[in-house]
Amino acid sequence: MGTPATLIVTGFDAQHFDLAQDFADSFRQAYQEQYQLAAVVFGPQAPPPQLSDRFDRITRLDASGPSFDAGRNGYFLAHAGVNARLRDIFPGYASYCWVDADCWFQGDESLPRILAGMPGFDLCIHPEFDVHYLNFPTPSERTLHIYRTNEAANLSAMPLRMPMVNSGVFAMRTDSRVWALWDAELTGLRQRHERGEAVFFSDQIALHKLVYLNQLRIYPLRAIDNWQTYACLPMIHRETRCLRVPTPPHEKIGVMHLAGRSKHQQLQIDGQTLTLRYRDMARLFAA
Repeated sequence: MGTPATLIVTGFDAQHFDLAQDFADSFRQAYQEQYQLAAVVFGPQAPPPQLSDRFDRITRLDASGPSFDAGRNGYFLAHAGVNARLRDIFPGYASYCWVDADCWFQGDESLPRILAGMPGFDLCIHPEFDVHYLNFPTPSERTLHIYRTNEAANLSAMPLRMPMVNSGVFAMRTDSRVWALWDAELTGLRQRHERGEAVFFSDQIALHKLVYLNQLRIYPLRAIDNWQTYACLPMIHRETRCLRVPTPPHEKIGVMHLAGRSKHQQLQIDGQTLTLRYRDMARLFAA
């Protein structure tokens, strides 16, 4: 039943059941039972059977919090410290690979590349530094806002000009020092929040901060294994029935990440209105 050495994990609530279905369907199409797949589901609504049946393990998380406002305080998964506590939530694995539920797999090439750096590095992750992302400033206005909110007294020491590490896809050994550092960073934010301070919960910004300030050894994933569709749209390649990098040599993209507003971005293709979601692309390439 799969490979117990590495657990692949995602997380979602009822608002993202449809995206999670695409994620899980693409994962099983690519890897069948080669890896175990787990999910953290938060909120009162249980996933439907056609979704939950795709997972080997599911844990439910209460998303209620009297003092937490997602619009003002940030991301609930960061507030709960989910990503930083995967080895505690699902103990017993040698390593963990997190993939956001708004991602989907295109073929089976990505996971071996993502996991390849774990023996000698603290963290396998994609720094958002790619020729296709040059139109996006570093730091972004959102990054600046979060750092100004959380680190106003120490802003000049923050790694604002360093490439953002995208926590939508990452992998670590269970003995990596990153887990404890990350958990401590998010715990500190929770303590400040409970004291009434204005903070913004972002697991990605917390990870970005500690990666550079602690000079962690990161194994840089390539853009094709966490393709940011909000930053650059892929090329639809009809001959090979897949999505590819839009510049030569037009490599095949392994993980599509529909981050931000690109989740719902509509494209006109052959007279059809489609999105870049797995179900739409599968239908397009099957035609």
